[in-house]
Amino acid sequence: MYDLVATCLYLAIGALWVVLAVFKSRAWRRHRFPALLVMAAASAATAVSFLCSAPAVAAVVNGASGVSFLGLLIVYVARLLFGAGAVVLVLLWAPPSRRRAGEPAWAVPYAAVRTAVRRKVGWVYGPVIAAMILLFACFPPGLDSSLPLDTTYAAEPSVLAFLLLYQAAFAWGLWQLGRTCWRHAAAVAAQRLLRRSLRCLAVGSGLIGGYCLTKCVAIGAAAAGTHVLDPVGSIVSPLSGCAGCLVLAVGWAGAAAATWRQRRADYRALRPLWAAAMQVDGRLALDAPQRPWAEWLTARDLEWRLTRRTREIRDGQLALRPWVPEDVVAAARRCADAYADMAPQEKEAAVAAAAFAGGLRALRARQRPERHCAHPPGTDVAPADERRHLVLVARHLQGPFVTRVLAETC
Repeated sequence: MYDLVATCLYLAIGALWVVLAVFKSRAWRRHRFPALLVMAAASAATAVSFLCSAPAVAAVVNGASGVSFLGLLIVYVARLLFGAGAVVLVLLWAPPSRRRAGEPAWAVPYAAVRTAVRRKVGWVYGPVIAAMILLFACFPPGLDSSLPLDTTYAAEPSVLAFLLLYQAAFAWGLWQLGRTCWRHAAAVAAQRLLRRSLRCLAVGSGLIGGYCLTKCVAIGAAAAGTHVLDPVGSIVSPLSGCAGCLVLAVGWAGAAAATWRQRRADYRALRPLWAAAMQVDGRLALDAPQRPWAEWLTARDLEWRLTRRTREIRDGQLALRPWVPEDVVAAARRCADAYADMAPQEKEAAVAAAAFAGGLRALRARQRPERHCAHPPGTDVAPADERRHLVLVARHLQGPFVTRVLAETC
């Protein structure tokens, strides 16, 4: 029963990390930031470690190779590769004092940390992995791989050295990752999403560190000849490690998932405004509009789709400019001033929505205004704020504010 539950749990977590590895690889192909490549490789290593940790998979590996505990060696090497990736991320996530002005932590070029990676990763984890393989080759013959290695054979010197070397190297990488993430989280307090992801990484590293600590306690007790703490190593340690990896996965993908959700929400929110812009000139659209159900299911290339939709809306606004009546804009500004509790960005968006609706009404009636607005509101919004502004415009386009302004100027 234990093997069945452990197999299902490890395979599920391994599949989760496979998905994370795929998404981080796709992100790296788009942006080519070294940190994304390291995260993809570390995710793949974690996936391998969990898949090979499953008792059913480990039994297949050991049986097919004829080498006892070969599956465990693969698991431990994969975890050390994750630890090595964690240290590389620590080096890439340099503090602001070591970055160029305006450069985000995840965009630090690899050339800036190449020497440190060689010294702190290559010359640490390379010898450690080689030493572990050598110690593994020195294991006594006839070990039964159906029994736990760490508590059953901890009294063997080569096994004890193998286990402690692995735990020390793995814990060191986790400590570096957790400490750096917690420090960076304090430095980006204004960015709530990024701060939450970094804290998840720090907490996850701490929980996995609990796996290392409890394993060492169980190994030490077994090496001393007492097995009263064996359940600590066989139950508490795996649970702590699994919980830590799940929290780590949330931090690993939390910011990206939240960004995806926001892009998808913005893409759908812009549809009414985009549809209105296409009434100005349908030739502005690069493609035929999707059906509502197809747009609701859209999940890929959202950044590109959002950028294209934003540009098409802007083109529609420019084409509509000669039809925007000056009196509609003036009335919209008077109405906006009456809303004392409305934020300045909200007021500007509401006025821009009223101007757009007024111009569209004039265009439909084919009545060019005697005085049109030379500079319609919202057309001078900074590029960084453009998407958020247009989403607010889309929300006001069919709202009571625009209805009131159009009623006053009919």
